[in-house]
Amino acid sequence: MTDPYGIIDLAALKQPAGTATGGAAPTGTPSAHEVAVTEQGLDQLIADSQQIPTLLLVTSARVPEADQFLSGLRRAVDAKGGAVRLGIVDADTEQRVAGALQVQQLPTLLLLIQGQLQPIVQSVIPDAEIDNLLTQVVEVARQQGMELPEGEEAPQEPQEEPLPPLIAEAYEAIERGDLDAAVAAYEKQLQESPADAEAKAGLATVSLMHRTQDADLAASREAAAQRPDDLEAQLLVADLDMLGGHVDDAFARLLEQLRGADQETKDVVRARLLELFEVAGPADPRVAPARKRLANLLF
Repeated sequence: MTDPYGIIDLAALKQPAGTATGGAAPTGTPSAHEVAVTEQGLDQLIADSQQIPTLLLVTSARVPEADQFLSGLRRAVDAKGGAVRLGIVDADTEQRVAGALQVQQLPTLLLLIQGQLQPIVQSVIPDAEIDNLLTQVVEVARQQGMELPEGEEAPQEPQEEPLPPLIAEAYEAIERGDLDAAVAAYEKQLQESPADAEAKAGLATVSLMHRTQDADLAASREAAAQRPDDLEAQLLVADLDMLGGHVDDAFARLLEQLRGADQETKDVVRARLLELFEVAGPADPRVAPARKRLANLLF
């Protein structure tokens, strides 16, 4: 931000005003540190720039993306907590102010600091660059001896908690395709922390992947259809349904096996259903009804 325009020449504003063309003012919620720049208020704005740097946005509702650009500036100015002021010049209604500011095209963004006007850009700035621009403005003002508020602290990004070592080990094993090692890591984690929900869900999911990794879907379905009393065939197809996202079908198939079943069959089906409930997760809306039906069939 160099090559100042110099102090604004107000002489042009002392000439008779022409007729301003009507235009809709920029929309949106103003910043807490924003002023609408008018011909009558320009002197005061220049005087205030001795204490606070002011970004002047000369724009119009006719400018594509004007509202988005203005919204980004307002957000960034508010984040500085009063260290920067935003002045809005509606070029449609304040044509003589726009002329005094030597505006060539819209939108134009300028910096007014200690009575000096400096050009910044004659286009829309992407949101990603606006925060950096405001930081530079504050730095320039402080270098010129201006005492400014510190502004608001940027919100800290939440830091992710590191994974427990055994959970991380299980993830790494899954990534390299070693499901046996993943099962072992999850089982060891559950030995140390029996209530670890992530380890329970992880073990159930990896066990499901392990049971189905060599299964042929078409052949498995055909076998289950031909042998409805073959519990292993039904268990495998339920696993494949679960893996394919057909959660209701998986639950329904296993619950059906409980009708008139002996105790050994009930124990096997119950254990498999509890595993699949862990895979789906407690928040899945299909789990609670299936749990209720399981309880009714068992007792």
